[in-house]
Amino acid sequence: MLNKVCFQIVSTCRVCGHDKFHPYLDLGQIPLVNRYVERGDDRPEPRFPLRIQKCVRCHLSMLDLVVDPKVLYDNYAYQSSISKTFQEHCGRLADQVAKLYPERSLRVWEIASNDGCMSLEFQRRGAKVLGIEPAANLAALARSRGVDSVAEFWSEKVARGLQANHPAPDLIVATNVFAHVDNLHDFLGGVRAVLPQHGRLIVEVPYLVSFIQKTEFDTAYHEHLSYFLLHPIREVARRAGLELIDVDLLEIHGGSIRAHIGHGNPDPKVQKLLFEEERLGFYDDRIYNEFSKHVQQIRDELVSFLSGLRHKGRTISAFGASAKGNVLLNYCQLSTETFEYVADDTLAKQGKFYPGLRLPIVSRDTLIRSPTDYLVVLAWNFYEEIKTSLAGYMAGGGRLVCPLPNLRIN
Repeated sequence: MLNKVCFQIVSTCRVCGHDKFHPYLDLGQIPLVNRYVERGDDRPEPRFPLRIQKCVRCHLSMLDLVVDPKVLYDNYAYQSSISKTFQEHCGRLADQVAKLYPERSLRVWEIASNDGCMSLEFQRRGAKVLGIEPAANLAALARSRGVDSVAEFWSEKVARGLQANHPAPDLIVATNVFAHVDNLHDFLGGVRAVLPQHGRLIVEVPYLVSFIQKTEFDTAYHEHLSYFLLHPIREVARRAGLELIDVDLLEIHGGSIRAHIGHGNPDPKVQKLLFEEERLGFYDDRIYNEFSKHVQQIRDELVSFLSGLRHKGRTISAFGASAKGNVLLNYCQLSTETFEYVADDTLAKQGKFYPGLRLPIVSRDTLIRSPTDYLVVLAWNFYEEIKTSLAGYMAGGGRLVCPLPNLRIN
């Protein structure tokens, strides 16, 4: 079992340093959702409080503790390339960037490059790519796919070391990692150290407006340290000597924001979105308190629905052994008494058990051989893609349950 020393309590805002917070979401004691359990491992799993609070000065939402990143990322199971939807998203980003630099042979550094999914899209378009990935298993996998990758946690020290052996990047890409970073100033210090005047950093993070409006509470877990509005992104960029120069709203992962950070003047879209955040009430407390009450209502509705199915003798399984699904089921305290198994297409997860719940993770073949009456799609952010892939299951009479943002049955 992990020792308590592997986490620390946060007392100041990681963007502005303020020490006053408005706490608004408590999901209870949750296991580390990406530490899948091997068969035969009966050791108790560590659980940590999962609570979100908002800085009253810069409006950054953040967890009130930080688990040691070496514990979280040493051998990471999530692989970007599993999702066709995400692959297509990466291709669209690479195409957009090519239009920004039409006359330049791009050099791209990708922070938290995972299995090389994004990097490969840039390489296919002629870019020279370097991946920087903290999980050694994923960096090795990316190298096997032809992506030059180093197994490092990005920092200013690491950035300067890479600078000594690699040409400066025109573009630094950091998708779905900025929210995982505790020391944002060191992260951006590394960017500032290597980014030329014409270059830019592109950051993608889940957008707190979508998180609140769509009640996407299951995207809160211990890897996700911060939950961003545009306001704190601009604040931390300026403190690093950089500027938030452009912004795009995206549908991916239930609603995300793509921030372009570099040198130069901001696009008018930036100020427009900042005004909209304030108009909607995201710089006050009320909307967060209402969100917390709604989360509890969703939990009660889902538990009641699934309990009713079991009472009627219906069988239930789940699809997509995602981190968000683990948070949802642990928060609702649903486990083997409710579900038969969870099916997943990731080979590295199959044959193991879901953290905390100890649900067996099986391949899609099990769903075909032993279908249940209902299938709860835990990776709901890819629901349409998954629904299409499960047409055979549905043709045989199986019903799909999408738990969020609103409970619906197909």
